[in-house]
Amino acid sequence: MLRWIYPSLCELCHEPCERELCENCIAQLPAVPLPICLYCGSPVAGEQHDPMRCAQCGAAPRYYDFARSAYMTDDATRHLVHAIKYHHANYLAGIMGELLNRLWEDTPQLMQPGQYCIVPVPATRAHLFARGYNQAEEIARALARLRGLPVCCALKRIPTGTESQTRLSAGERRRNAMRAYTAQPAYASGRRKLPGVDVVLVDDVYTTGSTAHACAKQLRRLSGVKRVGVLTLLRARGRRDDAGRPH
Repeated sequence: MLRWIYPSLCELCHEPCERELCENCIAQLPAVPLPICLYCGSPVAGEQHDPMRCAQCGAAPRYYDFARSAYMTDDATRHLVHAIKYHHANYLAGIMGELLNRLWEDTPQLMQPGQYCIVPVPATRAHLFARGYNQAEEIARALARLRGLPVCCALKRIPTGTESQTRLSAGERRRNAMRAYTAQPAYASGRRKLPGVDVVLVDDVYTTGSTAHACAKQLRRLSGVKRVGVLTLLRARGRRDDAGRPH
């Protein structure tokens, strides 16, 4: 009766539907175009002589094993992420987890047998206070429920004085991120262990990869970790680093 009186509306087209997004709107979201770099997941143009290396990640340190994103940023996908991050729309976490689950099933590395656990990228205390939740953790928990996997909040965010990376260049993001994340003390000391050796790091947006690399570096230091993969809902379209190169 509640659904009849207050029908669920698609977040994008505002038509009645069973979930937060209708299948028609999902079908129109901009998927990451192929081919992609098999390491960082960025779309690449022209001939790829090394499928595991692209111009964007070739010179960067490698801390994770692979990264994949479901969609590129456009007005629709940006609206979804802004809604959950800035407008308290944590009800979108369920559908975002479902979209990441579809990406999981399209990622060969994740369809291999393994002992998986999911780790969300941590938020700052200021963001937790303002939003009341960490959107990456909400999405991670929705994905974990669909896959029947444990979620482990093994990382924490350290105040750096530059808490938002939105306006930073790629080089500034890398430097800021590398000092902004660390393992929770219980995991860093070995008193607690991750419930899986194949770790999937979950976040909302992959921009330059700085956060993914910084978090993966900390996860690599934990006892028993064999693989670190990265899943994000969105892949930001090309930014430029300090030298003016796309990143």
